[in-house]
Amino acid sequence: MAHIAILGATGFVGTALTLRLLDMGHSVTALSRAPEKWPLQHKNLKVFRGDIATTLHLSEILDGADCAYYLVHGLAEEEEDFEFLEAKGATQFAHAAQKAKLRKVIYLGGLGPDEDLSAHLRSRHLVGEILGLIPGASIEFRASIVLGAQSTSFEMIKALSQRLPVRPFAPWLETPCQPIAMDDLLAYLIAALDVQVIGHTVVEVGAPEVVPYGDLLDIVYKIEDMSRPKFLLPAMDQRVMLPLIDLVLPEFANVGKKLFLSLSHPTVVTDTKAEELFPDIRPRSLEVAMREALLQSQTTYPAVWEGDFWKEVGEHTMLQTRQGQTQLLEKIKTFTAPYQEKILSRLPRRKKNEI
Repeated sequence: MAHIAILGATGFVGTALTLRLLDMGHSVTALSRAPEKWPLQHKNLKVFRGDIATTLHLSEILDGADCAYYLVHGLAEEEEDFEFLEAKGATQFAHAAQKAKLRKVIYLGGLGPDEDLSAHLRSRHLVGEILGLIPGASIEFRASIVLGAQSTSFEMIKALSQRLPVRPFAPWLETPCQPIAMDDLLAYLIAALDVQVIGHTVVEVGAPEVVPYGDLLDIVYKIEDMSRPKFLLPAMDQRVMLPLIDLVLPEFANVGKKLFLSLSHPTVVTDTKAEELFPDIRPRSLEVAMREALLQSQTTYPAVWEGDFWKEVGEHTMLQTRQGQTQLLEKIKTFTAPYQEKILSRLPRRKKNEI
């Protein structure tokens, strides 16, 4: 059995991966900023306290390790320069990994084209490029939304399905995506330990189907036997709608805003590398993946709407009339109006179709 290091072990994917590796008999060393909040304990698990960008323990974590997983993600950081912090952390790790002479580094990044990316996806790709400079073999998995209970993206979809009184339509919700089931992603990550690659190899993974982001809500509605009236959102700069996330998704507001600005970019598989390197893995369909995630998820999201108007909307009465749709538009505009000038003044000028 191997000695494996995991950076980002306490996250959603990291925790599940750590459990699988320990069950397989591997020994694991992990880095956590708050190990006391991570209840996982095992005789073959050793946890170090620290932050990837500043820790002095990287050499200890990687000492004797055969392979390392890099699952660190800065989306939850409140700092506006999270891209810099992610790059700094990856650089720190790359130096330590080179000294440790790891056999292989396995990284989980994000699907998306190489040009005109959002800050979130741009950062994911940059980290992959930095880790790809480490001597030896490295595999950079690129994935879209991970469908699994407690996955932030999945929980946001679930919360929206329960909280929104409508099924929203907007250009950025028509952007194609190709999510992946949590168990399928874990299968790829674990199989990567034994697959033979030379240098830096990018592997794009996803479910068999490509769908618009908005259709993920429709899949939930179908599984949960829910009904929502369709509603076309007003034409406005996508960034001006960021304050609405504080209202609709207060639990995920910081992460949600970064992900929201990535919705204009396709996150789909564009090659067959996954099939070539991992022919035995057959990803689940999106409906099966979503159904499994919903069955395993224990969360509920109470409505955040208040007042008689929102109650009526929730009962599908007001939106059947032009008057009701006009009232909803006015509520959206009223809520975002105080923020519009402030938000747009802080954002750099952008090219056409760029976020």
